[in-house]
Amino acid sequence: MATAKQILERYQSVVSLRTNWDSHWRDVAELVLPRKDNVFFTTTRGEKKHNLLFDSTAIQTNDLLASALQGMLTNPTTIWFEMATGNPAIDDLAPVRLYLQQVVERMIDILNNSNFHTEMHEVYLDLGCFGTGTLCIEEDDKFVVRFKSFPIHQAWIAENNKGQIDTVFRKYRWDARRIKQEFGEKVFDQVMKHKNFKRSLLEEQMDVLHAVFPREEEETNLDKGPKGYPWASYYVLIDTSQMLKVSGFKEFPFCVPRWSKINDEIYGRSPAMKALPDIQMVNEMMRTVIRSAQKIVDPPLQLPDDGVLLPIKTTPNAVNYYRAGTTDRIEPLLTQGRPDIGMDMIQDVRSTIRDAFYVNQLQLAEDNPQMTATEVLQRTEEKMRLLGPVLARQQFELLRPLIDRVYNIMERRELLPEAPPELADKDLQVKYSSPIARAQRATESGNLLRMVQVSEPIIMADPKVLDVIDGDKWVREAAKIFALPQQVIRSEAEVEELRGARMEAQQATIEQDQVNQDAENVKKVTPLLKEGR
Repeated sequence: MATAKQILERYQSVVSLRTNWDSHWRDVAELVLPRKDNVFFTTTRGEKKHNLLFDSTAIQTNDLLASALQGMLTNPTTIWFEMATGNPAIDDLAPVRLYLQQVVERMIDILNNSNFHTEMHEVYLDLGCFGTGTLCIEEDDKFVVRFKSFPIHQAWIAENNKGQIDTVFRKYRWDARRIKQEFGEKVFDQVMKHKNFKRSLLEEQMDVLHAVFPREEEETNLDKGPKGYPWASYYVLIDTSQMLKVSGFKEFPFCVPRWSKINDEIYGRSPAMKALPDIQMVNEMMRTVIRSAQKIVDPPLQLPDDGVLLPIKTTPNAVNYYRAGTTDRIEPLLTQGRPDIGMDMIQDVRSTIRDAFYVNQLQLAEDNPQMTATEVLQRTEEKMRLLGPVLARQQFELLRPLIDRVYNIMERRELLPEAPPELADKDLQVKYSSPIARAQRATESGNLLRMVQVSEPIIMADPKVLDVIDGDKWVREAAKIFALPQQVIRSEAEVEELRGARMEAQQATIEQDQVNQDAENVKKVTPLLKEGR
């Protein structure tokens, strides 16, 4: 087990690796996410954050990107992921389908009743601005799970040999009152004694370090409790190098998604970093255009060096006096400025910034009123597919670890339905059915429809061609593409039973019709027999 000194030494080793990023994040935050610009220094709570801004294009586009990501990846009103075994023969069984659907519904319900969506929005904002987001997933007695997104300036991370984030150091400032609530009375008394604080000074701020990293193999399972879990958790009071709490996690409790990254780097790069030169330029251009427009609306004055009584008044209805008999007058100094040209240039730069934040792909509604519903749907799918490669990393680094962590917590708390025997010793896989995932898969449905259109003349000429197509599998594949609820899809056994009952009913109808026909024939023949004919 590591000591407080060892934890602080390991923390210092990763701090030096983030120096250049601090400067970069500060430049980006000032223009894109000003409320999180406290990267280099501690700001005063409640202070103004927009003093350097003359143009809010980057702020608005980053907000739009964050809202779009939340709507496309983790929409609270839709089922945005599915569970499967990966074996179609097992997944199609009715008990398995029902169980997997119930698991997903319970997980979605728990996420929607927690602070998940609030904190996820902060993660998406950080991704667009800083390129790296941090989300902590902890167990909660009331809501099962609790999420915490903390700003990037509080986090230091490290990768393992596979390029996955497996180490997180978080440094934050807490007052004595919150330390008491988090770590208990005993730890609080030790802190107060070591710091020589008075009980009345509960608002005293102190630096706390939370370190989470994988335990060495020989340390794992030495203790049946949290101290023997695979992921070590240490809380250290930096001011006094005092250990506050030693614990552990069965799964890595952090999700650290990155928008994109260079191979040799650990922290991610964002759309805001890519557009930073344009963001800085449009901010300065807007400042210049504002000054130019002010000179036109309220131009500087030129006046003679003599003959005018000071002070000069420029307010409405003001009266200025000058010496009688002189031809000198107070006149505006016209600069012949053209703010309209500056605004045209600004619009071009703004368009470039919006492109960097994928606004064209996110702006799904077209301004063309002549478009049909089919054309709108097709263009929407095409634009959302363009975002697929960009968001693939989010599925791997954010959504999959998040779902695994929540699933394991629910399993330990026995909040999952009872699994059918067909799933014994089977590992479940996650399939994403968010709007963007469905848009990416919608191409397959388009291919199915195009095949029908191309084959239609051949089918009309030779209906036997339909024997090539398995209609049942066709419909089931379409249901998977559009992520229909499992409850509305019958299993193969149910379909066979339904068709068997339908055939029996048809056969019974045919037999009854035959009986009726025979009775009618007997009725007609009987009089003739009586007449001897």
